[in-house]
This record gives sequence, C-alpha cells and structure tokens, in this order.
Amino acid sequence: MQEISVINMILLSISFLGLGIAIIAIQSNKKLSLRLNKALDLINSLHKFNETHQTKFTALEKNQEKRHEKNKQTLTSELEDMLFTLKTSTSQAHASDIEMIKIDVDKLMAQIDELSQQDPAAKMYARAHSLVESGATISEIMDACDLPQAEVEVLIGFQKKARK
Repeated sequence: MQEISVINMILLSISFLGLGIAIIAIQSNKKLSLRLNKALDLINSLHKFNETHQTKFTALEKNQEKRHEKNKQTLTSELEDMLFTLKTSTSQAHASDIEMIKIDVDKLMAQIDELSQQDPAAKMYARAHSLVESGATISEIMDACDLPQAEVEVLIGFQKKARK
C-alpha cells in the first residue's frame, strides 16, 4: 500500500511539474502575443503614415504642376505679345535683335521647364541631409525641413551607417 502511495506521490509531483511548465509556456506565449500585437500596430500606423504622406505629396505635386503650367502660359503669352509688338514696330535693322530675343525666350522656357522638373521634396530631404551632416539636432532638422521626428531619426540612422 505504501508503494502505491509513493508511486502516486511521484506521479502527482510529475503532474504538478508538467502543470508548472505548461503555465510558464502559456505566460511566455502571452508575452510573445503582446509583442506581436504591438509590432503589428506599429506597422499599421507606419502604413497609414506612409499613405497620408503619399497623398499629400501627390496633391502638392499636382498643385506645383498647375502653378508651373499657368506661369508658363502667362510668360509665353506675354513674351509672344512683346515679340509681336517688336516685329510690327521695328524695321529690318532690328530683325537681328528680335532673333536674339527669341533665343533668350527659348532659353528662359528651357529654364522654366528645368525648374519645374525639380522636386520640392527632394530639396527638402537634401537640406535635411546636409543638416544631419553638419551635426544639427533632431528638433533643429524637424523645424528647418518640416519633417516628422521619425523621418529625421531614419535620416540620422542612414548617415551613421554611411559613416561606418
């Protein structure tokens, strides 16, 4: 009878040990699950942040294109009016001057096109990059470039990796 109770005690002890291990495993899974949920929340918020900024960037780009096109049309119209006036009011002696003005107009139009190709966001990031290189603080970069803290921290991280 004592053998049965000793065996029962050993089995009971093993059962408690197994139960303890199971509880530890469950607690460990809960912690892992919480970490995974936090990581998922962070990924979702980054995705929303990216979508928001992509939408804003697209709107800014469209707005910039509209302004550029309007300015280009206005300048073209004004220059054409000026050329027409010059053509009608000048003699053959001024024909070479008119051609020079046409060349200047073409150069100006090329410059307008080149300026329109420049991306304002790229300028902003280039400025932020130079501030990072000069050792500016996160808040200084955020203020100067109107960037969120997370993006500034990413830029600083890239700069540190590039130095290694």
